[in-house]
Formats: sequence, C-alpha cells, structure tokens
Amino acid sequence: MKITRTQLKNLIEKANSKALIEVDGGVNKDNAKQLFNSGANVLVAGSSVFKSDDPISTISYLNSL
Repeated sequence: MKITRTQLKNLIEKANSKALIEVDGGVNKDNAKQLFNSGANVLVAGSSVFKSDDPISTISYLNSL
C-alpha cells in the first residue's frame, strides 16, 4: 500500500505523535514549497544546493519557506 505525505501527516496528527516527515532526494527550489504544503517537516536538499550557481542564495530561499 502506498501512502501520500498528506495521508501520513493526517495519521501522525490523529495519533498525536511528534514524528516528523523528512523528504530526502529530489528536493529543489521548484518543489520544496509543495513538499512542505503536502506535509513534510524536514527537507534534505543536497544536490540542488551544491550544484547550484549560488548555493547561499538557494539555502536562503529554502530556509524562507
């Protein structure tokens, strides 16, 4: 059975759990906001930061979300 981040977030809230949802892989400036909006709490954005022309700007943008 496949479960979406939104469904997982709902299960965590229903159980009154302190668990966090982390997304590691494929995170970038184009999808980070959508990932947060669908329930993710922690994003790991390695390649999108280190391969960026301006890593500091990329980190600042991601932190602003």
